[in-house]
Amino acid sequence: MNQALQLILIVSSFLFFLLVFNMVRVKRLELRYAMPWILISLVLLFLPLFPKIIDGLSYLLHIKEAVNTVFLFIIFFLLLMDFTLTLSLSRNANKVKILVQEIGLLKQKQEALEKDVNNALYNKSRGEKIL
Repeated sequence: MNQALQLILIVSSFLFFLLVFNMVRVKRLELRYAMPWILISLVLLFLPLFPKIIDGLSYLLHIKEAVNTVFLFIIFFLLLMDFTLTLSLSRNANKVKILVQEIGLLKQKQEALEKDVNNALYNKSRGEKIL
């Protein structure tokens, strides 16, 4: 890997780290979702500094090209992120369903109470005794 490419990778990884950190700071991104991106940005920051790490991993995994090892880890990371976001989406969908049901029950109780109050006021205006 030539020095110009290493410098570009280091600078872009550092800028990405700052972007994620700033989004957490201004509360546009929750920390639990930002942690994997921060970890990846740090890994991508150090890989150009030590390119022999990828070569060693490629050798251990019996992968001929180091770039294929990088792609393998990127695909694994994206699948992991997709799975965690799917879990989060599923949990939020269940919470929304429960909240909608609770709101429906509260509206039903409110309508019943309004009906009782209206009946009581109607009966009072007619001069009937209210219990």
